[in-house]
Amino acid sequence: MSANNQTLIKEHKGKWYVFVNVNAESWDWNKEKNEPGPNKLSIKEADGVYDKRIDALSAAWRLDEIWGQFREGTEYGVQEDVLFKDGAEVEIIEEK
Repeated sequence: MSANNQTLIKEHKGKWYVFVNVNAESWDWNKEKNEPGPNKLSIKEADGVYDKRIDALSAAWRLDEIWGQFREGTEYGVQEDVLFKDGAEVEIIEEK
């Protein structure tokens, strides 16, 4: 069985967020439009927050490698903005 996961970087309000072990296809479905999304991730779940995209990418690759050393590893590596398997958007939400 495959892991079906990825490491995601996503910009939100001028900051770049890194999320390790994100499902690589939509987990939320818009029934009205019969399409994926909106898939939401909380900033509280981020594994890192960076001011620059390049720093987020560097950290994402490093975290993805570390994840792979101790677990099955992410199947689809580092992706930016969208989910690898269905290209669905991910929205970052701020929880209080």
